[in-house]
Amino acid sequence: MPTYGTTDKVRHRATIEYIEPARKSGKTQVRIHSGSFNKKLVESLVVEPNRLTLVCNALTSRKFLNDNHLRLESVEGPPSGRSSTVVYTYSLSPVPSVSSNPDATQAPSNFISLRGILKSTYRKLGGGEHFHKSQRETWER
Repeated sequence: MPTYGTTDKVRHRATIEYIEPARKSGKTQVRIHSGSFNKKLVESLVVEPNRLTLVCNALTSRKFLNDNHLRLESVEGPPSGRSSTVVYTYSLSPVPSVSSNPDATQAPSNFISLRGILKSTYRKLGGGEHFHKSQRETWER
């Protein structure tokens, strides 16, 4: 899973630290305590301090749920769902099997792997907007 921003990094770490181990051990549910998870993320320099809202949003995002085949069963804590005391309980749905047709599964992953491929190049050129603006200004009509 490629990572592009802090939210993607949070989702990725949650998958690695909670979801995958739960699946491997055969569990049908997994619980994530937002405060403990946030503390781990801060200690490992994934997020800066005071970014708990970002962590909570990542853990309840449609992308996180869909990518990991999860269903959010319950949110224990304050009504906002954005606190260091919140505990999210997920139901682990079975992961769909991969098709036996290699072309059917290979094409999307190859396409997705191209996402963000020019990020470092644009950064070296002063950003994508700056680069494209300079190209438009020098374009001969």
